[in-house]
Amino acid sequence: MDARDFFLEQYDTVCFIVNDLFLKGITDDQMRHQPKEGLNSMAWYLWHTSRWQDYANTLIDPASKQVLDSQWCARMNTSRRDVGTGMTREECAEFNRAANLDGVRAYSHAVGDRVRQVARSLPPEQMSQPVDRAQLYRMLEDGAIANERARWLPSFLEGKNKAWFLSMAIWHTAEHLLGGVACVRRVCGIPVGL
Repeated sequence: MDARDFFLEQYDTVCFIVNDLFLKGITDDQMRHQPKEGLNSMAWYLWHTSRWQDYANTLIDPASKQVLDSQWCARMNTSRRDVGTGMTREECAEFNRAANLDGVRAYSHAVGDRVRQVARSLPPEQMSQPVDRAQLYRMLEDGAIANERARWLPSFLEGKNKAWFLSMAIWHTAEHLLGGVACVRRVCGIPVGL
C-alpha cells in the first residue's frame, strides 16, 4: 500500500464515522444549535472542515480550483468565502441561522470527492515538497482569511509540505467532526450512535 492508498483508506474511514455515526439522524435544529461558549454548531464544524479541505486542495495542487463558487454560496445560503478560522460567536450564530443545511451537506460531499481526486493525482515524489509560500500568503488577500484574528495562519502553515496538507483532511476533520461534534452531542444530551 502506498501513501496515497493509505491516506484514502483513512480519509474514507473518518468520513464514514462522521456521516454514518456522528451526523446520521441529526435534525436541522440540532445541526444549527450552538450550545455554549467554546463550542460551535455541528453545521459550522461541517462547513469549516469542508472549507479548509477545499482551500488546502489548491495548495496541494495549484492547478486545482476550489469547489466553492457563487453557485455553491447560493446553494448554502452564505456569502462567506473564508475558511472560518477566527470567526466570532456572533458570526457563527449568523451562519447557523442562515445556512441551508442540505447545501452544506452537499458541499461537504463534493469537497470530499475533490480531496480524493487530488490525493489520487498527487505524485508520490511531490508529497514532501512544501506548498508555494507566495500562494500561502495570498490567503491574506484572496478572502480565505476574513479577519485580523486569523492573520497568524500563513506563518504557522509556512514550510508545511503537501503531505501535511493532505493529512489535514483527516486530522482536522477528526478534530472537529469527531471531537467537536461528540462534545456538542454530549452537552445537548444527544447520544452518539456507536
